[in-house]
Amino acid sequence: MLCAVILLSMRLRFWHLLMCFFVFYIFWDGAIDYFANRPFFNDDSFTFKIIVLTITTFTSFFLYPLSICIWFGKFLPGRVVRALLLCLLCIPFIIFFRYFLQEIVCPAVFGFGNYFRPVSAKYYFQDNLYFAVLFSCFGLAYFFVGYIRVSERRQAALAIAAKESELAFLKSQINPHFLFNTLNSIYTLIYQKKDNALFATEKLSSLLRYALYEERMEVDLETEINHLKDFIELQRLRVGEEVALNMDVENIDGSLLISPHLLISLAENAFKHGDFTDPAAPLIVRAMTNGNTLIYHIANKKASKPVMQGGIGLQNIKRRLELLYENRHSCQISESDQQFSITLTITL
Repeated sequence: MLCAVILLSMRLRFWHLLMCFFVFYIFWDGAIDYFANRPFFNDDSFTFKIIVLTITTFTSFFLYPLSICIWFGKFLPGRVVRALLLCLLCIPFIIFFRYFLQEIVCPAVFGFGNYFRPVSAKYYFQDNLYFAVLFSCFGLAYFFVGYIRVSERRQAALAIAAKESELAFLKSQINPHFLFNTLNSIYTLIYQKKDNALFATEKLSSLLRYALYEERMEVDLETEINHLKDFIELQRLRVGEEVALNMDVENIDGSLLISPHLLISLAENAFKHGDFTDPAAPLIVRAMTNGNTLIYHIANKKASKPVMQGGIGLQNIKRRLELLYENRHSCQISESDQQFSITLTITL
């Protein structure tokens, strides 16, 4: 698969390779003229003969890096030796191609060649080995720079795919966990024949729609806060009107984006493990934004009878935070025998 990606990338970047080689060729030719104390351009630079020889020479030399990119792109990473052998086999063919253009076609068509006198094939081959090595090295450098870049992009894509897969798995855990808890809440209201069971069903419908069908990676903070309010209202109906609650979630920038269900999951954890009957120790839910930073704080009195651990819990929430907001969040947990609090700070 990686070989195909590299080869396709190299084919699509043909003009990029041509441009880079052109710059390198001009730089190399200019450096030779500079150290030989020759002017880069002179009166003969734009004669028909020089233009024809320059074009044929450049075309021939370009075949060296092109062959490197084609063979290495096709056979890497498992067949480096085979790719190298094919590149070496291309050298005599490229030299013959240049010989054919400049010493056979040009004299026959234009009446001139590249050399001032006829030369043997052996001399021509030895003279062009220098260029073969020089421009093949350029081709190797160009290819491996591109190879590293493509490999890095592929690794990044694989990392993103793995992260999305893990997030999807975590989210699949959240949905049934949330569903069972809320259904139990409605069941309790109906069993107790509470008048507000219908109101609770309406809230549940909205929350389940949000939990089960919200497929976006991010939603606006206002949407998450509104569903957080619905969730807390539903839990108050289940637990009873005596729930001691101190809630302040109005000082926010609702246009900021956040991963859905994140704030609700923390509130759900509080309702699962908390005691809300003590007015002196109310459930505290606060959210505020400062610029693009969200500060979310939940504190509750711990239930006298510990709830058995199960479901996704805080470990799931922490893992989601690591995947979604790596190096952009802090999660401070404070716990005593009576109190539990968590303060989440996220740069959105």
